[in-house]
Amino acid sequence: MSSPPVNTTQNSHAVIERTVQLERYRAIAAGVFESYSVFILMILVRQFNGTSFDKSVIAAAGTSGLLLTPITLFCSRHLGYSAPRMLALLFGLSSVAFLLAAGVTNTPLFVVLLAIGIVLPSTASPLLTSIFHNNYPVHQRGQLYAQNQTIRIATSIVFGGLAGWALNGAIHYYYLLIAVYGLAGACSSYFLSQLPGDNASTPRAPLFSCFRYLINDQLLRNTTISWMLLGFGNLMMLPLRTEYLANPHYGIRLSEFEIALFVSILPNVARLGSTHIWGRLFDSMNFFSLRIILNLSFLTGIVSFFVSDAPLMLALSALIFGFSTSGGDVAWTLWVTKFAPADRVADYMAVHTFFTGIRGLLAPMTAFALLGILNIQTLSLISAALILMASALLFSIREAAKDRHS
Repeated sequence: MSSPPVNTTQNSHAVIERTVQLERYRAIAAGVFESYSVFILMILVRQFNGTSFDKSVIAAAGTSGLLLTPITLFCSRHLGYSAPRMLALLFGLSSVAFLLAAGVTNTPLFVVLLAIGIVLPSTASPLLTSIFHNNYPVHQRGQLYAQNQTIRIATSIVFGGLAGWALNGAIHYYYLLIAVYGLAGACSSYFLSQLPGDNASTPRAPLFSCFRYLINDQLLRNTTISWMLLGFGNLMMLPLRTEYLANPHYGIRLSEFEIALFVSILPNVARLGSTHIWGRLFDSMNFFSLRIILNLSFLTGIVSFFVSDAPLMLALSALIFGFSTSGGDVAWTLWVTKFAPADRVADYMAVHTFFTGIRGLLAPMTAFALLGILNIQTLSLISAALILMASALLFSIREAAKDRHS
């Protein structure tokens, strides 16, 4: 049975409640799935003796999927699928790939199946954002998204701890964990299929037609440039956090637990505790003012982390970074709903995610290349300069953006 059309001007109470309930359930499945980034690489190393190429394929799969978001949008429209139906298909196929991977012992096939399983969900962002735009009331989008994100983060922390405990000394049971990821994908597919959504097919458009809005919409173009500057500066330094703490060259001498504490545990604790704050701010503030505050918070967390080796400063920097990341999660997912025309939300998001994929691939490679000729503190200052440039650009277009709330 088809669901009634949903638009931004008539978010019925039933549609809102149904979406909130299903997204809460899906957040649990998503939190379970999210831990794959740690455990799949560990399984590749310790069970499959994976090559550097194998590990790089898995590490790049999620980011590569963002480059494919315009293709997902194109397929959805040409198949005449509603957003929930297309999302259910993507996550369902991902589930199948993981379940198949759980049963194979051939390393190349294992890597290919897992890469497929990781790529497909990462192409879903434009369609998901269009659902949030249509099904959540305009003044509560940030708060409702943040509630689900909090559940997702908490689940990821708990499941990651349990999975690590279960695999300790028992890595040969890896296939059970891979199967759990497959089941999490199947659950997500089901919950997504039940979301209220407009089943009327969107008019077909040529592949990559979404990029025409970069030419026609100056606000989108300038904002995308700002995101590129910010994202490049941030993603340059993200992998270097572990490099800085773990490489004996920097003389910090931390244990594995202490490294995990500063790189993962403390940032995730800060994310968990602050996501709801950023959700409320997203709903109540001008987006570009909020983004400038976030940028400066990222800048502080990055520079303070790399200019000191004192444990207290590292801990404080890690908390600031996690606090910033929680706001970045909300802003990254929902920002186009602030000013994109209702029928272009998915298109604008496809443009945004495509360029996120580009910087996600290029920034880490650039950072490690520059590390051969510059010291890590200099790189942190270059990152800060890029973030300041992004903030200056946002400040210059903030007034124009005030009139563009959808």
